[in-house]
Amino acid sequence: MSRRIARILVERLKAVAGIRVDPQNEQFLTFRLNRRLDALGLASYEDYLSILEGPKGEAETARLVEMLVTHTTSFFREPAHFDWLAKTGLPSLCDKGAGRLHPLTIWSAACSTGPELWSAGIVVDQFAQAIPGGLRWGMIGTDISANVLRRAAGAVFSATEMAGIREEDKRQYFLRSRPGVATENGMPIFRVAPELRSRASFLQANLLQPLPDFPLADLVFLRNVLIYFALEDRQTCLGHVCARIRSGGYLLLGHSDSHHGLPPGLTQCGPSIFRKV
Repeated sequence: MSRRIARILVERLKAVAGIRVDPQNEQFLTFRLNRRLDALGLASYEDYLSILEGPKGEAETARLVEMLVTHTTSFFREPAHFDWLAKTGLPSLCDKGAGRLHPLTIWSAACSTGPELWSAGIVVDQFAQAIPGGLRWGMIGTDISANVLRRAAGAVFSATEMAGIREEDKRQYFLRSRPGVATENGMPIFRVAPELRSRASFLQANLLQPLPDFPLADLVFLRNVLIYFALEDRQTCLGHVCARIRSGGYLLLGHSDSHHGLPPGLTQCGPSIFRKV
């Protein structure tokens, strides 16, 4: 892959999704793209550029984003946030009427294959069970990738992916495959229980674009996403996301995310935790 083609590809990725990839990382680009070239029966990257610039370019650009965006996630990643959610975040939101005056809504804004969203769901469900009369609540997962959204909605995970979950939570919130049935490499697979799955909905969303019809959320996970954005795109993303947070709601960023470019009206109330006034 030539430097010119690498530059064109990463510039298109940034323009569409805001994601920065080093154009000098040609090994990464070729590894991600070679299978697509084989599927299309193409002999060169020049031929692939011709498709991107042709009448099927929009659809192929969406595939390019799918191929080049990195999805890293796990259950109860950065566990301090989930501890805060159980002990501080949810009581604070409920004191303001979330779950009673309106349904409490948790939004995983870049949900990938879903572990972050389902982790939050476990915490909220356990909190709701301890409240007389329970709570009205639900979850929304969004991602730019249609493929990972399908996996998130399917809510099926390998035994390796389940490593961060306590045994009692596995028993309560997951269905385990029977021995010898639907296993992966001889290990069981797990699916989120239907009671929890029924709380979630999934939507494809590009956070660089406005979300005018998106429901208001009480708490948003936007973790380990902004590190891939340039400052201008970071500000755009944060503006769109924060516009859909209720007053008094919370935004949770990743511990590696930069806090530069935060819109006005956010007050830090914990490590990478911000409250919208």
